[in-house]
Amino acid sequence: MIDSTAPEPTLLAEAIAWWRAGGVHGRRVLADAAVKALLAGSESTALAELAGMPPDESPFVIEALIDRVSEEEGLDDTDADARLLAARWLCRALLSGQTSERDLTRWVHDTFSHGSSSVELNRLAEFDHDFELMEERGSSKKAAKVAARVREVARRFVDSP
Repeated sequence: MIDSTAPEPTLLAEAIAWWRAGGVHGRRVLADAAVKALLAGSESTALAELAGMPPDESPFVIEALIDRVSEEEGLDDTDADARLLAARWLCRALLSGQTSERDLTRWVHDTFSHGSSSVELNRLAEFDHDFELMEERGSSKKAAKVAARVREVARRFVDSP
């Protein structure tokens, strides 16, 4: 579960966006966010169902639960800027040690190329090229430096409004 100081509605919206973006382990991400919201005091029955969904739950059932959760929790339209919310979730995953710098930059580059409205996301896409060059050349000298810079940019993106 992502350790974050973000409010549960924010984490829940990001988890929904991650699921809808086809993110890795989307069901687990949704369930974790639902559990965190329940632990924070939500009494939503749909949220409880989402938290306890079986791992092989139908995507159609999950979408119906998401719609109910959004209504019960008063979430704004979770489709708006879904890719940006998903990127924010993945940056949080990086910062909590649940994904790698390489996986983050690859996903951002594949998802946004260099055309995001976010300067930070465009910078993360550029770092993907750095990782590709290091892999081609078999060089890992710069890897730690690039990884640190990726983490800095991810932190700025998470902290931005």
